[in-house]
Amino acid sequence: PVLATFLGAVPPVASAFSTYRNISSGKNDNCIVVSETDKVEYVGQTFEDDKPLLNGCKYLIGVYDPKTDTVVFRQAPYVRVKTVIKSLKNSRGVVERRDPSHIPQARNELGVEFGSKKQKSSIRADERNKINMDTVRADMDVIGASIEKNSSSMPSMKEIAIENENALPVPKFNAEAETAAEIYDMDDVLSKKNAGFINVAVLAKTTDPVERKRLIPGRSTFVANKVEQIISQKKPDLALLRRVIYLAYLMKFYYVGRNGLQNRETCARILTCSPEIINTIFDRFTEGIPGSVNPDGSPVHVKTPACENRLMCHILVLMLSLNNWVLILTEVAADMAMDSRSTLRYLQSVGCKIEAIRGNDAAKKGTKLATNNKKAVLKAPIKFPKASLRGK
Repeated sequence: PVLATFLGAVPPVASAFSTYRNISSGKNDNCIVVSETDKVEYVGQTFEDDKPLLNGCKYLIGVYDPKTDTVVFRQAPYVRVKTVIKSLKNSRGVVERRDPSHIPQARNELGVEFGSKKQKSSIRADERNKINMDTVRADMDVIGASIEKNSSSMPSMKEIAIENENALPVPKFNAEAETAAEIYDMDDVLSKKNAGFINVAVLAKTTDPVERKRLIPGRSTFVANKVEQIISQKKPDLALLRRVIYLAYLMKFYYVGRNGLQNRETCARILTCSPEIINTIFDRFTEGIPGSVNPDGSPVHVKTPACENRLMCHILVLMLSLNNWVLILTEVAADMAMDSRSTLRYLQSVGCKIEAIRGNDAAKKGTKLATNNKKAVLKAPIKFPKASLRGK
């Protein structure tokens, strides 16, 4: 066996090398290996300028014989293989002594001969990292063909944009909608079939405000106010009321911990919803852990960060649809117990534009709002924020 270092291009794996040894008594350790392809020659030797490449050390390579189950260590000469381009072999001309391109080479030779260990190590590392431009030029056609082949299979910018839109954690939307009400598909948020499993008859018939508040899942001020607005009408809109109760389910589910996710029946009792609704929530806003089961044998479900983002985006879309597509940042942050920065980021992720609240807007609401308060407005055509390349 022969141990080799390739300074230029590495030959194909199946390349065959011819080995030549010096048979003279004084230089019996010298060795030369040679191989060639149609365009390139590979020549390696154990010496340079009649001096061996290695001094004071030897390499041994263990050869394992599976028939006898033995290992034989053989001394392996070390060769440094250089690459020669056949087309340029006879056209290099005479090298001028004052050619500035040979100054770095001469400096490296001096460093190898007289430099410190650190300098020698640095020079050898530079030599290993050098790119043989002759080999690159010879394979330019192959490289170009490979680039064309790989680039042809790459998706276009339009396809990448569509893929990014499909990966957004928001409900189905129409990017070409002309009004805010047409942007999101509310049937995708809460289908008519699932809405039929939300019973609001008792809530609609209850006249006592205290009892009505007790029947509402969770403690959301936004949900309680919307329930009162709907029921105060002469003919309450039951479809809208079911949407409000579904929003209450999602808000309460957002704060359900790991223990509450162990069993769907347990989670349904926490939310006070039907089995059909809890199945819809679990299928859309949780992920199962493969191979993990609960003590009762049911699969383990968790709310991953992606699931929580999807859940919060659905909550905000429901809130927008119930509030004429406008939300006050401080009110949302207080209702969801979130900091203002997270609230702002989530509202922007569903396509809202952040605007300052004017004095007449506060007067219309009949409330005293802080001068630095802002509102989130969903407008058509919808535009989602671009992903930032900074930060995490």
